[in-house]
Amino acid sequence: MAESIHTLCSIELPAALESLPGFTAGITECAREAGFGEHKLSAMELALEETIVNIIKYSSSSPDSVITATCGTDDRDVFYITIIDSGPPFDPLKKDRPDTSAGIDDRPVGGLGIFFIKEMTDGVTYTREAGKNILTIKMKKQ
Repeated sequence: MAESIHTLCSIELPAALESLPGFTAGITECAREAGFGEHKLSAMELALEETIVNIIKYSSSSPDSVITATCGTDDRDVFYITIIDSGPPFDPLKKDRPDTSAGIDDRPVGGLGIFFIKEMTDGVTYTREAGKNILTIKMKKQ
């Protein structure tokens, strides 16, 4: 059975780096009001920033592209951030896990973003619906 998520806020801004502070401030305030402590807030902010920057860099080619971020909680006080963009289909969860044991000179550039997001959160899901990429980040308060 799917968990019912109570939406706390929704932010829609241009898919541009100048929008990053707006997303971060809005979602962080929402998480703070939901009872998150500073440690969890820092991890959530990093995961959110990494996701938004990657969307801006790789999937928003049109000048009128927007990103929508919503956040909410479920009945168990789990916090969800859903990030939606209309870029080309891209499931970052299908990327191979990077070889973090390899030396810095032996690793390809990039590829650590989704790894960090997975490590800093309590779950990440991806779907593609109605021509949109939908990435949902799950964070527990504790």
